Amino acid sequence: MEHCKNPWKHVCTSEDIKLYIQVKGENLPICQRCWSQIADQDEEW
Repeated sequence: MEHCKNPWKHVCTSEDIKLYIQVKGENLPICQRCWSQIADQDEEW
């Protein structure tokens, strides 16, 4: 099973994948908890 690969939080090992984001051409699985944090950031990416 794959785990979260949040590019801003390298220690997340959650397997509760909710979506994928594309960063530098690579699709990264993101868990619900990390996505909530990423979506609330005031940064453009």
